[in-house]
Amino acid sequence: MDISSTTINPTPTPAIDLLGGGLDSLLGGDVSVTAPATTQSTTGLLGDIFGFTPTPSMYIAPKVNWLPADKGKGMDIWGTFSRKNGQISMDFTFTNKAMQPMMGFAIQLNKNSFGLNPARPLQVLSPLAPGVSHECSLALGTTGAVQRMEPLNNLQVAIKNNIDVFYFACLVPMNMYFVEDGQMDKRVFLSTWKDIPAQNEVQFTLTNVQCNADAIVMKMQQNNVFTIAKRNVEGQDMLYQSLKLTNNIWVLNELKVQPGNPNVTLSLKSRAPDVAPQIFQAYDVILHN
Repeated sequence: MDISSTTINPTPTPAIDLLGGGLDSLLGGDVSVTAPATTQSTTGLLGDIFGFTPTPSMYIAPKVNWLPADKGKGMDIWGTFSRKNGQISMDFTFTNKAMQPMMGFAIQLNKNSFGLNPARPLQVLSPLAPGVSHECSLALGTTGAVQRMEPLNNLQVAIKNNIDVFYFACLVPMNMYFVEDGQMDKRVFLSTWKDIPAQNEVQFTLTNVQCNADAIVMKMQQNNVFTIAKRNVEGQDMLYQSLKLTNNIWVLNELKVQPGNPNVTLSLKSRAPDVAPQIFQAYDVILHN
């Protein structure tokens, strides 16, 4: 099946317990979670005037061509995924490049790693006249049948209309599965990190990261990755972060940030280490956008 997105397959380096003996200092000493300083913006001023407060949003990948018209008998589909207020959505642009109207749209998702399924029927402008484009969103739940996919975030889709049934596969950005209540208590983080076997720790290098530690904290929090503690060790910023997936899998992360060095060391620990490559991908994309 033709997958429109490409997958990063990083080669993990041997895991090193960067926390070392310093992990216990999470519960005491000079440890802080410092919110980055904010500056007044024009958007903020407009918000004050018109009575709304702009809120940073989760990273949303640009739309990609999920189903080209030549494979969809004239039906062209571009799409991406978004998560707002705890709701995952599949966001489409349908274009009719055929010579006849299209109608009777419906969607089905195959079993997948996270039980992603439609929360309601697909609603596309019907009839969709030749030459017309229509944007729509489909709310998704995570209560469907589960089947491990390769890669884990692969999603197989079937869409029908009055002409035929069409199939394609796409990759769901992993941050779509990061839930809003993923902030772990500091003491629980400490005990969980120690309790997870060392062989479950995987380490990656994030290259060319043009963010300091405070910017990393802010960007990741916008994507439901929460900083439990921050400390400075011999001039290096150490960030300890947690996230929880929709299937209740917790992932504990440590980032080693050297001021002036664009390479950041990311160490992950989870009772389900198979999620590590996709978590790395999420960090990599978020910190480069």
